[in-house]
Amino acid sequence: MGIVELDKPRNVWCDHAVPGRGCGIYEQRPESCRVFSCLWLLDEALGENWKPEKSKLVIVPDNDTRATRVYVDASTPDAWKKEPYFGSLLDFMQKGLAEGRLLFINVGNKHGLLLPDARTGWRLEDLGALKAGDQVRLKRGGLPFAVNYQVEIIRGPA
Repeated sequence: MGIVELDKPRNVWCDHAVPGRGCGIYEQRPESCRVFSCLWLLDEALGENWKPEKSKLVIVPDNDTRATRVYVDASTPDAWKKEPYFGSLLDFMQKGLAEGRLLFINVGNKHGLLLPDARTGWRLEDLGALKAGDQVRLKRGGLPFAVNYQVEIIRGPA
């Protein structure tokens, strides 16, 4: 995650991260770190397997944009495809779609949208690099027994 107060960009380890121990400046950490909570901290149903150190996933619900973002450790880009995570993420996707919420999978600067697929059960729609202000819209089409989703990216101001 990016941390403005520390000039830490996304996808770069924080200078204060202590492997196996956590934050080296925990008591003096910036406000954005203090207020941040991943889904693992918010949802007691997610057990110890979902702790980011173990899962290599940070799940961030965003109620403003009706999206859930799964940030995958770039050193283990397929971590989200392993169990017990993958099956649960497919469930999150299905439940989210019913509520108008999208599930994004982000690895490094690559963004994808997890969607159901009539032939394979699921697909990851490659969204490429998204910038602040870009919007992703989903259009549902097809017959009731074979729903087809089309993705539209609306680019924000340059």
